[in-house]
Amino acid sequence: MTEVEKVDDDRFGTVWIPKSFDELIALTVDAEGGINSVRMWRGQADQSWLLHSGIYRKLMRVKPPVAEQSVSSHEKQLLRAATHRGYRRVEGRNLTDFELLARLQHHGAATRLVDTTRSMLIGLYFACSEQFDRDGMLFGIHTWHLGGGEGGALTEPYDVHVKSLAKFDYPQTWEPPAVSSRVAAQHSQFVYSKIVADQTHGSLALADAVKWLLAIRIPASDKKRYLGILQGAFDIHPLTLFPDLDGFGHAFGWSRGPYDNSRW
Repeated sequence: MTEVEKVDDDRFGTVWIPKSFDELIALTVDAEGGINSVRMWRGQADQSWLLHSGIYRKLMRVKPPVAEQSVSSHEKQLLRAATHRGYRRVEGRNLTDFELLARLQHHGAATRLVDTTRSMLIGLYFACSEQFDRDGMLFGIHTWHLGGGEGGALTEPYDVHVKSLAKFDYPQTWEPPAVSSRVAAQHSQFVYSKIVADQTHGSLALADAVKWLLAIRIPASDKKRYLGILQGAFDIHPLTLFPDLDGFGHAFGWSRGPYDNSRW
């Protein structure tokens, strides 16, 4: 593997700091090799953020410490409210509880589901897409340390499935069906677990950072350059990642430059 700068981090174990896009690609491709390199990728724009779900961060602001009971209570309340407003019905069928959570998550709701992607390049986009004065982080969670998989249905009622999480000391992963256009465009995969507090890396049930996590720091000075590469060479940018009306409106919003959506 290409020699890349690395540092020891109290939260995430070894953190790699590539100096170029080529080093970054070599690091993610050569980390294990072949099928052993399959990971679920998550980009975070600020290297100081821990690996928390949206609902954990939300409840930490309201009423810490956060326990499993309070997370489950808020998610069930969310499901009831969304069902009452008709969001469970999509294309002539009712979504399962976790399909509905996935749909709500992709439209901004806070749930226990942690957004990851099967594409390293899309994960890199989210590590670079904001906080341009802060280093970002790209995490690759190795599939050998995850339960679940790709392409399987998740039909169990909420209470049944969440109760089963208590017996696992590692997260589960699930590929949601295309309940929104963003799910398909972002190669979406969710990672989730029982709530575990007082861990250095975050609230996901992950036992050993060295074994399960490839942690890569993205320097703030490289973010805009990487975004240019992703848009120009790989067609990864807001219009392709958020192919719905909300995403289209945001791509042409006040914070975007007049030519930001043009590749040439």
